[in-house]
Amino acid sequence: MAAKTRILFQQEPLQLAFGGALSPIETAYQTYGELNAEKNNAVLICHALTGDAEPYFSENGQNGWWQSFMGDGLALDTSRYFFICANVLGGCKGSTGPASLNPASGKPYGSQFPNIVVQDIVKVQKALLDSLGVPHLRAVIGGSFGGMQATQWAIDYPDFVDNVVNLCSSLFFSAEAIGFNHVMRQAVINDPNFNGGDYYEGTPPDQGLSIARMLGMLTYRTDIQLAKAFGRATKSQGNIWGDYFQVESYLSYQGQKFLERFDANSYLHLLRALDMYDPSLGYADLKTALSRIRANYTLVSVTTDQLFKSVDLHKSKQLLEQHGVKLNFYEFPSDYGHDAFLVDYDAFDRKIRLGLEGLAE
Repeated sequence: MAAKTRILFQQEPLQLAFGGALSPIETAYQTYGELNAEKNNAVLICHALTGDAEPYFSENGQNGWWQSFMGDGLALDTSRYFFICANVLGGCKGSTGPASLNPASGKPYGSQFPNIVVQDIVKVQKALLDSLGVPHLRAVIGGSFGGMQATQWAIDYPDFVDNVVNLCSSLFFSAEAIGFNHVMRQAVINDPNFNGGDYYEGTPPDQGLSIARMLGMLTYRTDIQLAKAFGRATKSQGNIWGDYFQVESYLSYQGQKFLERFDANSYLHLLRALDMYDPSLGYADLKTALSRIRANYTLVSVTTDQLFKSVDLHKSKQLLEQHGVKLNFYEFPSDYGHDAFLVDYDAFDRKIRLGLEGLAE
């Protein structure tokens, strides 16, 4: 089923954390399950970097990105909870982003789209819930970039959220991870078709975006999983300077497939929002921000995660505990690395069920 849309901030523009404003803001969203009479079973799902508003079923009946986790009786139990998921501000799957028409010019925003951060994304999500008549959240759950959003929800709206479930995400992005994002951005920006971000009337920077995605894929998986899937196998008619090894062919395929569903400018803006995440933005300091959290907080770390590494999750655990957050922490290995929260159902099932209720093992 196609995502629904709401037009928000029509009367008063959204004032952005790093300056500037946006109005109006279109938000694509989807809901699953039913809001109960007490209105106390709502759960907000915050998607990862390149996700969308449809974790269960997407358009044309395609499987959503969290398909295996959602359904009657599953970890994300649609018979028990009312789930809401919105495409983030700055995205390209129905919500206002760089490819959207700028009302001031009648052309896509392109290079004129302002810088956004997680705090801005959360404000739009809150406005959406208000428009839907959702007065309270049983939980906010998200993985990776979505985990940062979930954390910020508990900081900015401490009385609105009972439980936070953060899967594979730290309070700050590491220097190494920012470095990966820099290389990915440079691949896009230096594509000859990028044109400073104003490419919508011409040829998009597909080559740069596909290369960026290939690098990203290497940070999402593990050497263990790649070795099991491909080893050193070669293609029967491989190109010595191209897809000679099977793993190269896999990466090339992922890069090309990505072009069908994502916009280069959105990728740049969301990567930078990931880099810039600081839970203390808008508050006196980190202690002030984290001390606002009243929700039960579940943090899940995958020891083999090559993007949000175990050491960074442990630092986040320490900071949260230092500032009085009620924390349940889990850690385990998975061949899938960072992508485990999307595909390794058996490992995450019970942690998610408990986290949505604020319980521990």
